[in-house]
Amino acid sequence: MSRIARPGGLLEPLATFFAATALASGLYWLGQVVPLVQKNLHGAIAVIFLYAPALAARWSTRPFDYRAAGLRLDPLPLNLKVTGLAMALTWPIFFAAFLGFYGYVCRAGAPALVKYWAETLAPMCSHWLGLHGVRWRLPPDFLWLGLSQIVVVAVPEELFFRGYLLGRLEERWPSRHKLLGAAVGWPLLVSSALFAVGHVLVDFDLQRLAVFFPALAFGWMRARTGSIAAGALFHALCNLLSEVLHTSFFS
Repeated sequence: MSRIARPGGLLEPLATFFAATALASGLYWLGQVVPLVQKNLHGAIAVIFLYAPALAARWSTRPFDYRAAGLRLDPLPLNLKVTGLAMALTWPIFFAAFLGFYGYVCRAGAPALVKYWAETLAPMCSHWLGLHGVRWRLPPDFLWLGLSQIVVVAVPEELFFRGYLLGRLEERWPSRHKLLGAAVGWPLLVSSALFAVGHVLVDFDLQRLAVFFPALAFGWMRARTGSIAAGALFHALCNLLSEVLHTSFFS
C-alpha cells in the first residue's frame, strides 16, 4: 500500500524567514557603528538569502532545488513579455502615486501631523522640487547601480521570498484560483506580507510596509512563468525607477 504524501509544514519556512531576517537586521544595526560592515551590508544580506534555503532544507531534510525554485532564465520569451506587461500596468500608477504622495505631504498647507512627520521623521520636503522644478537625471554610477540591483538585491530576494518561501507555502496551501494565467491564493498573500514585515524588521521603518504591493506582482510573475527571472528583472527595474525619481525630484 503506497503512502499518501502529506503537505509540507510551516515550521521550516517560518523559522528560516525569522532567522534570515534577524541576521539581516543584526548586520544592518552593526553597520551603523562598524563602517566595514556597512560597506558590505548588501552583499552580506544577499549571501544570507541565497544560502538560507539550502541550509534550511538540510536541517529539515526536505528537498530543495534552486532550478526548481525558479533560478533560471527560461522561459525567456515569456519572462520578457510578463516583465513588459508589469511595467506597462504598474509604472504609470507608481509615478502618479509618487507625485501625489510627496505633493501632498510636502505642500505648504499640509495638516500639522503630516507636516510634523514630513519634516521630522522623514526630513526631505525641504529638497522637494515638485513637478515644475523637476530636473531629470540619472543617479551617480547608474550602470554599476543597475548591476548591483540585479545581482545583490533582486535575485537573492526573489530566490528567497518567491523561489523558496512562496514555494514552501504552496506545498502547504496549494493555490486554486487563477489570475491572468497564474495560480494564486493564500501563499501569494502570506509571502507578500512576510516580505513587507521582513523589510520593517530589518530597520524598523514602517514606510517599508508598502513593499507588500509590489511583492504581489513579483509573486504573480513567479507563478505565471515558473521562474524568478521576470520578478527579479522587474524588481531591479522598479528600484532603479525609484532611484531616478528621487534623484530627479529632490535637490
